[in-house]
Amino acid sequence: MLRLDTQFEIQNVSYPKLFKVITPEEFVSHGTAGCAGAASFDDLMLWLDESSTANQEQWLSVPVGGFLLPSNSSELDHVSAALLKNPKDSLVVQPGDVIAVSPGSNVVRVLYRRGANSNLLFMTDRCNSLCLMCSQPPKDVDDRWHVDENLKLIDLVDRGAEQLGISGGEPTLYRDGLLAIIEHAKRVLPEKSVHILSNGRLLSDPSWISDLQRVNHPNLTWGVPLYADNAADHDNVVQAPGAFSETIAGLYNLQRAGQKIEIRMVLSKLTTPRLGEWAHFVFRNLPFVHHVALMGIENTGLAKKNYEQLWIDPADYQKELNQAAFFLDIRGIAVSIYNLPLCVLDPVLGRFYRQSISDWKNLFIDTCQTCSATDACAGFFKSHSTKWQSRSIHPLSVDDLIIMQGALCESA
Repeated sequence: MLRLDTQFEIQNVSYPKLFKVITPEEFVSHGTAGCAGAASFDDLMLWLDESSTANQEQWLSVPVGGFLLPSNSSELDHVSAALLKNPKDSLVVQPGDVIAVSPGSNVVRVLYRRGANSNLLFMTDRCNSLCLMCSQPPKDVDDRWHVDENLKLIDLVDRGAEQLGISGGEPTLYRDGLLAIIEHAKRVLPEKSVHILSNGRLLSDPSWISDLQRVNHPNLTWGVPLYADNAADHDNVVQAPGAFSETIAGLYNLQRAGQKIEIRMVLSKLTTPRLGEWAHFVFRNLPFVHHVALMGIENTGLAKKNYEQLWIDPADYQKELNQAAFFLDIRGIAVSIYNLPLCVLDPVLGRFYRQSISDWKNLFIDTCQTCSATDACAGFFKSHSTKWQSRSIHPLSVDDLIIMQGALCESA
């Protein structure tokens, strides 16, 4: 998920505000039409880099909401609009971004990045589960303000066909807000697909069925994790008694509402021993799902605390992964493998591999520098450490890539 920020010198910000960052050229050619929804000049922030230096004073008189100077600049006390200058990291904020600023803070958050594969509407830090491998441990806070922020964010993003994610925490905790966001995205961004990550537990309430049918977003997918083929194991992973039954009921309600469903499985020491049984369970009991994502673990958040319970070398579950992937595939359920370095896979699994780790948080280690697959590989999470590194990591040759049977350049 996209959560970038850096520090600026900030002036003239008196209340929390979102801005769409645009160049002078884009302002002249598109104005507010560069935003997908309702926007005014006050929502725009002009990017005044070195190419604008000669005409800077003229641009500073344009009646927009603010100005961003990405390089070092002198005092501009005569400017009354919001002013961002002298960033700590000049690469974090770029033209096309939607950013958030607040009074009393010098931090600028990037909420949307033009062309990124990880743009996300963040709903809440709250969650009703406490998964052992949660990368972002939940907080007991009232953060409903994210709903209004996301409604505004939808108005300011670019038009285009890339996917928007919705996540948390658990998005369904703010039910009315989530439904409003889905409906607003349908109206303002009809060309964008929307993918919601949810544990599915609150969807066990059947009244969701009529609400989702009423909103009727044509290209909405729910990604719901199911960590076992039985209640005891699933409930242990999510640390919530009764969660398995609630999630299964939620999945059936999504199906009744005509929703697209993706089942997610995080691969760990707790989940991989019964991958075969799990795949059988999904096919027998959830044959309506359109996609299954088998995902490597992200070694951050609670995963670090629970290392001994979770860590298994991917080299040691390739047989189980192979069985599960091909079992589902030959029965017509689409399968993807996410968040693992390509070189750890059994070569026959290459057809299922996706370059999935978000572009802003993946890296390649020294071993990868002579590899021929870096353009097709997800690499490692930036939280990577040798403690979580497979013994199978090795550079791949061009011939190795040919053996991998395709699907190498797809993105999740």
